[in-house]
Amino acid sequence: MQKEIHFTYNNVNTEKYAFEYEDVEQCPICKTKISPIYIASSLDRNNQASVFHFCRGCKNTFITKYSIFKCHNDYGTIFWYKMKKILSSEPNHFVKQDFDKNIRNLSPQFDKIYNQALAAESSQLDEIAGLGYRKAMEFLVKDFAIYQRPDDEDKIKSMLLGQCINAYINNDQIKTLATRSAWIGNDEAHYIRKQEDRDVQDMKSFIQAIVYFIGMILITEDASTMEPK
Repeated sequence: MQKEIHFTYNNVNTEKYAFEYEDVEQCPICKTKISPIYIASSLDRNNQASVFHFCRGCKNTFITKYSIFKCHNDYGTIFWYKMKKILSSEPNHFVKQDFDKNIRNLSPQFDKIYNQALAAESSQLDEIAGLGYRKAMEFLVKDFAIYQRPDDEDKIKSMLLGQCINAYINNDQIKTLATRSAWIGNDEAHYIRKQEDRDVQDMKSFIQAIVYFIGMILITEDASTMEPK
């Protein structure tokens, strides 16, 4: 919802300028949907504004930074500020992705690496998070291939990911998702991007789908072990 305040602290000069902005909808600490309580605000010299908030849910305070632009009236004598976009909310506490136990047992390294990448992304380390997701996906795919072909474990571990996908992943959905995830992941490691219309969020969606399909296979195999009584 659009709000208007006057900066309560301004290190540019002593004037009090109006600022129109929208609240964040989620607390960066407890991750719940909120309507935060305004405490104070500040305008700095870099076309940014900071708003100090209180979360009604977890009873913690946090700061949201906005990029802003200046507005004038028709006579150019009065001006105020409007937000361009929300830049960040801090402190941003990391919430671990809780994967099904079948996935954790199949590939504990996938669980560990994926959540480390998620922690990096939560800390706005977006330039390195993609590499982490790519590595996590490789562990998941190779561990699944080893699960299905245990006699080829050493060979699978030493193969390039693309070769492993083509040689050992027979499920068409997993093969498509893993191949496309690898394409995006490779872009995260290289200077020039080939998949310019795709990004880390697409790769995360593909990985979540891979987790789903592998999970369904594991559950189905478990169900097939039941005998009539």
